[in-house]
Amino acid sequence: MNLRQLQYFRTVVEQGSLASAAEILHIAQPPLSVAIKQLEGEWGVSLFERAGRGLVITDTGRALYDRICELLNHAEQIDEEMMALGRGTKGRVRVGFVAAGLEAVAQAVAELNAELPLVTFSLHQGEPRLLEDMVEHRALDFAVTQMPVSNPALAVKELSALEFFALVRSSSEHFPANEDLTFDKLSGLPLIVLRRSSGHGIYERVLEELRKASAAANVVADCSDVHALSALVRQGVGIGVLPFSKPTAIADEIKALPIKTNAPAERLALIHALGRRFLPVVQRAISACTAHAARMHDAHCEH
Repeated sequence: MNLRQLQYFRTVVEQGSLASAAEILHIAQPPLSVAIKQLEGEWGVSLFERAGRGLVITDTGRALYDRICELLNHAEQIDEEMMALGRGTKGRVRVGFVAAGLEAVAQAVAELNAELPLVTFSLHQGEPRLLEDMVEHRALDFAVTQMPVSNPALAVKELSALEFFALVRSSSEHFPANEDLTFDKLSGLPLIVLRRSSGHGIYERVLEELRKASAAANVVADCSDVHALSALVRQGVGIGVLPFSKPTAIADEIKALPIKTNAPAERLALIHALGRRFLPVVQRAISACTAHAARMHDAHCEH
């Protein structure tokens, strides 16, 4: 039994004769007749009875026809889905991101969603080390993370630069609006800093900038999650220091102040597993994220 034989059988049932079915299928009548006899011989059943010049389906044939319709409908759906995956018009894209990469990811998702409504997305926010592990083990297709990337199993494409921002309560008047904020002005103040679970990152960069500014470091808390850091700022625990390409949707009670430095805090990076072959829609998502990150960088440079 094969799908072609089943398709032949279904067409014969629906047309009511071998001659009509052969015309619809664009084949000669003898091979069509052979295909039906092969099915009957394989199962030891009669699928049709002669009625004049036509055929009448038997009860066994009717039972087979109902099952064949289900099977061939599934086969057609599979064929359509595989064609859509190959064209890049359907699929699931799994993307990871650090908080600073949210804007580029969100814009890419919005663009693809408008163009490709059959594409779905699974988004995961995490700290860099977790994202690296998830991409390596293919729990994510790719991720927008922060440099440096320590995992040698990953391909790395550097994206836009990140700048330091200080998060303070909106009611705070500690820093005058008409003066640039620099690291020396954070000397001795209670700070809350993002910190990776392992490896060198923003925490070490903040300490380095404070040292270069001859400022006293008073880090009262560190955390790996931006929302936790924001909650501590709202509660008045201290001033949050973290990298952004531009701060977005942090909290109503918090304002973000740029910290002027001579060098960027870090850079965003897009990572994926080395040698991985992507679905076309995943490749499109990677290109969209890269393009949006580049536009964000250009806009920041102009500003």
